[in-house]
Amino acid sequence: MDKSYLLSAILPLISVTLSVTFFFLWQRKKETTQVANWSIAYACATAGSTLDFSRVFVANPSPFSFLANVFLVGVAFFAVRGSLMLYTGKASDRLTVPIYLAVVAGDVWFVFVDPSIFGRGTTSSLGAALMFLIAARGTRKAVRPDQIDHMIAITFALSAVTLIARPVVSYIYEGPLQTEAQVTGSLWVVSFKVFAMLSWFLMAILFLLRIATDLMKELSTQSLTDPLTGAPNRRGFFIAAEETIRNASPSLPATLLILDIDHFKKVNDGYGHRVGDTVIRGLADILRHAAEETGCTIGRLGGEEFVALLPATNLGTGRTFAEGLRTVFAACEHEGMQSSHVVTTSIGVAESIGGESIDLLIERADGALYRAKRSGRNKVETADPGLTIFEGCASPGLASEIRRRGSSVA
Repeated sequence: MDKSYLLSAILPLISVTLSVTFFFLWQRKKETTQVANWSIAYACATAGSTLDFSRVFVANPSPFSFLANVFLVGVAFFAVRGSLMLYTGKASDRLTVPIYLAVVAGDVWFVFVDPSIFGRGTTSSLGAALMFLIAARGTRKAVRPDQIDHMIAITFALSAVTLIARPVVSYIYEGPLQTEAQVTGSLWVVSFKVFAMLSWFLMAILFLLRIATDLMKELSTQSLTDPLTGAPNRRGFFIAAEETIRNASPSLPATLLILDIDHFKKVNDGYGHRVGDTVIRGLADILRHAAEETGCTIGRLGGEEFVALLPATNLGTGRTFAEGLRTVFAACEHEGMQSSHVVTTSIGVAESIGGESIDLLIERADGALYRAKRSGRNKVETADPGLTIFEGCASPGLASEIRRRGSSVA
């Protein structure tokens, strides 16, 4: 047995390990169909390399070689298919399936009709190279591509160049191989096995890095997002609002709104928490649409309390904006509630001209919200410009205490 077959024995072990790894990753998150395709790609690699290794043990290796080629080109097909789904949102089968079928047809010809090792291998190499080039081009459509995306594109492009150069170099070095007997120990075979081992391993590393990086981004987003409404949570809002607060000035003030649903406890007690959640999501949707139109930053501070920060907006404009939100929300009907039951919100508005923290700005808006609650609810109240204490209290801590005591009127 030629020493090159040691590589053939190693390739199935590597590829089956990678296939199983991607399969379990896909099982944990089945919407990542690109990962499923990558698992199939390495399953094809397992089958193809196993069949290639088996050729040495049979008297007529041609059928094994044909099937091996079909599976090995399948590696490129499914690796490319998964990448296109990731970067373009579609598999682009109308491009890759005809190429794959043309390769299979060429293999049938050069195995059973006009046997030629060189013709069969060249057809497979050019077909896989063309699919890799399609993938490299598709990777350029990534939204905000990072270094991993660039490396995946480069790997696809280099793989294509190598597959194109391989038959040329082999032809110059050892001529066109025609029979299975000429294959053993040839540059043609050894170069493919080395290429397969390196490219499969490198692609797997990059695919795994892409999966891990996307997972970390998703976890980071989840840590900043309220699961009920999809709006930023308190931490997410504070991070997003930081730049707006920092850039606030007398000429370009920022205005903050705190919104609190009136009598929300009665909604929960009377209709249940499911309906209460629907009401909360309704207010969040209104704020989200407003944010899309105005560029304001929104968030859910907790419970039935929301916040919106408007950049480059003075107190008067902010109050007008708040009145609009209050009116729209009061006109909403909520699933599971009687149409005659109107749910309203009270809003506190405060303006920052710079020089104060987000906490102090929220404290002032919170004071205005308390006045809106105390004076009848379903109202908008504004904080006095520059006032950083609440209702004449001597400290923010005391203001918070009064706010808590006043929660009974919510």
